[in-house]
Amino acid sequence: MIRRTFAITLVVAWAAGLAWGQARPGKVRVAVLDFENNVPHVWWYWDTQRLGRAAADEIVTQLVRSGKFSVIERDKLELVLKEQALSASGAIDPRTAVRLGKLLGVQLILTGSITKFSIKRHGAGIGPLRAQIGQAQSALDVRLIDTSTGEIVLAASGEGEKKFGGAAFKNIDFEKEFDAGIVSEALRPAVEKTVAQILAQYDQLGAHAAAAVPALGKVVSADSPTAVYIDMGENAGVRVGDRFEVVRVVKEIRDEHGELLDTVEETVGTLEVTKVLSKSSVCRVIRGGAQKGDRVQKTRS
Repeated sequence: MIRRTFAITLVVAWAAGLAWGQARPGKVRVAVLDFENNVPHVWWYWDTQRLGRAAADEIVTQLVRSGKFSVIERDKLELVLKEQALSASGAIDPRTAVRLGKLLGVQLILTGSITKFSIKRHGAGIGPLRAQIGQAQSALDVRLIDTSTGEIVLAASGEGEKKFGGAAFKNIDFEKEFDAGIVSEALRPAVEKTVAQILAQYDQLGAHAAAAVPALGKVVSADSPTAVYIDMGENAGVRVGDRFEVVRVVKEIRDEHGELLDTVEETVGTLEVTKVLSKSSVCRVIRGGAQKGDRVQKTRS
């Protein structure tokens, strides 16, 4: 089977590697983009991008802790976004969602926005001793997009508040300075409520697994027909008995300046997994052949 594809897609798919965070079979694979910051005014030194990243990091933590989602690692996500000249945050159109799903090997993309975020402090003191009480309020909106159709399959929102306090004697503070930890704590109540809504709809989200994008990887070693190693293992949910098609670039199409325009690919073989390691798997060739550098694509069961 001959397929023509843009060279950048091939390069990015290989580079992404699909090292999903703590992936296990049956989990819904999701990519979480940095949140948009729609708060009208930010008064501390944190910029809007860092606040959006803090919200994304907190929701990733909650999704992974639930044990039901496999979340793609941030460095892999950022690599693909950079290669595709896309922002790490903000709304994406259906066509872009489908394209990212294929490149990342994820079933869902989570985007969101921060609609409220504030921290108010009140303090009083006598002489060198003072006390301070603070209250943080936050609100989030999130959307989950099906990467096979570009359709928004779930919208959720959450609000929360957190109270904290501390005391000081002269210049010695008994509360940590305002930093990333405080921001995460302020966002956490809203994130927890949002994730609870997502988990309540997990069965419906799990139905999208039937339309999952086949997992992509590459051959890293081919010592013999019974000892072919691929760069996907337990970290990518691979199991003994899984099968992968082997795809090889058979022709490069370049312009008169030597710039690579397209590639022509051919499916040259089929592998079956015989042993699964932490970040790689051992396979045997059951049809055709395989060599180092070939791309592999998991077949649908």
